[in-house]
Amino acid sequence: MRKQLFSVMLCLGAIGGMAMMPSPLRASVTQSQTIKVKGHVVDEKGEPLIGATVKVKNSKEGGVTDLDGNFSVDAPYNATLVVSYIGYKDHEVAVRGRAIIDQIQLEQDNRTLDQVVVVGYGTQKKADLTGSVAVVDADEMKKVSNSNISTMLEGKVAGVQVTSDGQPGADPSVRIRGIGTFGSQAPLYVIDGVPVGTTIRDFSPNDIETIQVLKDAAAGAIYGSRAANGVVIITTKNGKKDQPLRLDYSGYFGVDAAPKGVYDLMNADQYSQYLGQACTNSGTPVPGGYSLGSDNKYHFMDGTDTDWFDEVFKTGTRMNHHVDLSGGGSHNTYNVGLDYFNQKGIIEGAGPNYERYTARVNNTFDTKFIKFRTGLTYTHSDQDNMALSNASEYVQGLYGDVTNVLRGTLLMQPTIKAYDSSTWVLDNKVGSASGYKYDAYGYGVYYDNIHGDISASNPLLVNNMLTRKTLVDRFLGTASADVDLFKMVGLQNKNHSLHYNINLSYSKTHAFDKTWVPAWIQSNRVYLAKSNERLTKGSRDYSDALIENTLTYDGHIGQHNINLVVGQTFEDERTNLLTGWANELDEPYFLQLQNGTTRDASSYEYKHTLASYLARLNYNYADKYLLSVIVRRDGSSRLSKNIRWGWFPSVSAGWRIDKEKWFKVPTDIINMLKLRGSYGELGNENIGEYQYMATMARNNMSYSFGNNVVTGSAIADFVNQNIAWEKKITYNVGIDMAMFNNRLEFTAEWYKNRAKDLLYGVPVPEQAGVANTTVTMNAATMDNSGFEFSATYRNYDHPLKWEVTGTLSTLRNRVKSLGFGTDSYISGAYITEPGKEIGKFYGWKYAGIIRSQAQLNELNKLAAAQGKTEYQQGANIGDCYYEDVNGDGTIDASDQTVLGSGMPKMNFGLSAHLEYKGFDLSVQTYGALNYHVADDIYNSLNSCYGYGNKDVALLDANRYADDGTYLSNVPRTYAANNATLAWNDLFSSRKIQNAAYWKIANVEFGYNMPDRWFGGVVSGVRLYVSAQNLYTFTGYKGYNVDYAGGVFTPGYNFCSFPTPRTFMVGLHFSY
Repeated sequence: MRKQLFSVMLCLGAIGGMAMMPSPLRASVTQSQTIKVKGHVVDEKGEPLIGATVKVKNSKEGGVTDLDGNFSVDAPYNATLVVSYIGYKDHEVAVRGRAIIDQIQLEQDNRTLDQVVVVGYGTQKKADLTGSVAVVDADEMKKVSNSNISTMLEGKVAGVQVTSDGQPGADPSVRIRGIGTFGSQAPLYVIDGVPVGTTIRDFSPNDIETIQVLKDAAAGAIYGSRAANGVVIITTKNGKKDQPLRLDYSGYFGVDAAPKGVYDLMNADQYSQYLGQACTNSGTPVPGGYSLGSDNKYHFMDGTDTDWFDEVFKTGTRMNHHVDLSGGGSHNTYNVGLDYFNQKGIIEGAGPNYERYTARVNNTFDTKFIKFRTGLTYTHSDQDNMALSNASEYVQGLYGDVTNVLRGTLLMQPTIKAYDSSTWVLDNKVGSASGYKYDAYGYGVYYDNIHGDISASNPLLVNNMLTRKTLVDRFLGTASADVDLFKMVGLQNKNHSLHYNINLSYSKTHAFDKTWVPAWIQSNRVYLAKSNERLTKGSRDYSDALIENTLTYDGHIGQHNINLVVGQTFEDERTNLLTGWANELDEPYFLQLQNGTTRDASSYEYKHTLASYLARLNYNYADKYLLSVIVRRDGSSRLSKNIRWGWFPSVSAGWRIDKEKWFKVPTDIINMLKLRGSYGELGNENIGEYQYMATMARNNMSYSFGNNVVTGSAIADFVNQNIAWEKKITYNVGIDMAMFNNRLEFTAEWYKNRAKDLLYGVPVPEQAGVANTTVTMNAATMDNSGFEFSATYRNYDHPLKWEVTGTLSTLRNRVKSLGFGTDSYISGAYITEPGKEIGKFYGWKYAGIIRSQAQLNELNKLAAAQGKTEYQQGANIGDCYYEDVNGDGTIDASDQTVLGSGMPKMNFGLSAHLEYKGFDLSVQTYGALNYHVADDIYNSLNSCYGYGNKDVALLDANRYADDGTYLSNVPRTYAANNATLAWNDLFSSRKIQNAAYWKIANVEFGYNMPDRWFGGVVSGVRLYVSAQNLYTFTGYKGYNVDYAGGVFTPGYNFCSFPTPRTFMVGLHFSY
């Protein structure tokens, strides 16, 4: 199938390539002469536009169209005509010596007339939509610089949450209407009609023409089992017919810096005082490098005072260059986009960095009754050290703590040097260093007898020595043919049309991964033995072939309007993974696997197919009563034969109240008032491969045959052979309104989504005789519901033009069931229970600090009343105490309870755009309310235990009155804990922060220079400056307050990479 598909795509591509051929009909004159040019101007429906203005560009010559939309003007042989009409976008047409220009079709101005939006397998007027479809303002989107497509949605679409850490090249997390599954939350992305999966990081945002977000089943059911998490439809740029060759350049250069001062870190003297007091409190010897001075304070033995933030973080850079070539003839268009993006990270060392090259070509070519379209996109990206820089990664065989670079930087002791030339050779300081050639490579290290028991590695060493590199090449080819069947057989009918469309696509992604962890030693506690150094190389290959056939009928009978689409699709996906690794390489290093003393490899391969049948009926009567019915049937190879096929239907209806005769409100006050509602079912087949297949383990069972013991095989793990689709049932009710000649647009919606048959690990009875303790089943049910509001007001009638957009959405999440035998799911400090929100914070309720012996005695009396010896075993004055939730007189694990929620209940966005005499200003903001976050770094810095660096606030600890009363608002500190539990460091309500925030995400100021300044050489010159992640209003202490966390751990921020504050200067011009 793949060979045939590729052959057809080549044929269609060759036809599309004819887009570059010149038009054949020309006047026989020299280029310096003036000719009479005639033409015909129509709207999007092909109806003539009367009174359209036709001017010769850069000239006073021109005319207007007559009652039939025809015009006649005198123009130079190589002139460009500019056609304009109220309510439509200006359109430029290249004469190219033609005496007759068959047809010039104008596009509606989205600001003033009904907007045409792209939906699955077709287009619709925005006013006719009955499902929940959000349209990102394309014109405003292009006026702000974006380095990633997903960030274009931040704060602009109600119900869509976009979160990301600040890694160069990181793929943002996009959630549409909350958490709808226990697996991936990513929506389906469709580019130019082709589903491309759940990631679009490797595509350039500069290639985007429009973005639509399908949020409910009425909008997304046409994509069936792939639409459970929503659908994002993207259309890339195309050329325009009869447009001369046009070159557009856009570029910017920017600098990135990590915000400093987010955490208040101790300097060397402050840390020495903390450490000395903490050791004294716990009866632990003070490390040899610290001593009590004559001022009764602890000091380090030398003047070392390292600001690790300044040592590790640097100023990063980013740049982007994009060139767009576009144009077209009377029957063809072409668009070529070339893009380069480079971002150097903000951490010293090997990364993270990201570089991307993108090339894209779109062609269209029209014959008498066939429209061909081809597209080719190629991207190459290079990533350095992405995972090692923000994940908690522990290298196999490495002794000591090698945490991620960010955490290591902020917790590293200021009494340790960043660089120390003496550490190239540590033989005289670290006994086991004699077996190493390079030791610590000149980076500063710690010694047990000087700095104490910290077991922390120099983050600069880690980020220079441990390297990871990923190269990705991605190709996407598309080809389609739209056949007007009536025209093909010679029928001409304005009221009826029948089109057959074939859509083909093929994508191929190749990724090469390399990780190298060399042997080194820092101390007797932190080292990587030579036998454990590791070189890993791997390749990942993904391919996808798709063929779609659709038949579309459009009919108009009186006031009845019908659009019917039926179709069939078939998709074939293949994955091939190969990884090899080697240990203990000879020095000097030549990093090839064959040079390792021990070597091994693994591979994995699978194939996935999805076959589908679909149908959609859109009906409206007099543009007043609207109805849409969709049904799709999918069959997936990921499911067993008996339940491989599933139905995904939806129905939606709308009522244009403003079209009713009894609605007497003037149209210049209310242009549109529409009520709509929908119901539908979506599916999720993204459940992994071969889940329903049991595997046999060889030689794992003994059998008795004829009194002889025979070794054989048996099923090792119990599996569920009836794994089925995850399903989502959606309800949606909305109102759309346009007022004051479309200056104000307003939408309000209520939705409820029920995700059922969610895959979840159900306990396996011990007597089952299998190794696994859980089996994956369609066991869980979860609801999400909420309200969404969006409004835009624009005023372009005055010299000061402005537009303001606001969005607001609420979310209520409830887990209805986790399946039989499961009352709750606890993951660390999070709990998920039926009837409650997923992943709520779970721990102890903080009650205060024990201030006196009398208070401690009263607590112990409560314990004695319940037959217990102590309220909190080993607790003393100055320690935290907690609520006895279960009332048994003592604090233990059974007193843990729900503490709060890490899921925002309300998200909002607010943006504005102003223009005045060539100047423009754009401001984009967004935020969230009513949720909490547990920040790992903040909690570690404020931990009352340990040898790592701390928050300055802990210097207030350990203050007592003369009568022994504890005065500090911070619990007393310890170097080591000797009690049953670490009373001052339990995960409790004091560990979570109110995370409400409002982020100024982007501010951009530009100036559009007059074309006359450049003598006609270039036009549309715009110079701008931009600031991203400018400021966040919040009481939260930590980086990335909007970081989402995991499915079962929302609100948990484990060292997410800081999103930098970025300042850019950019330029755009056309030629």
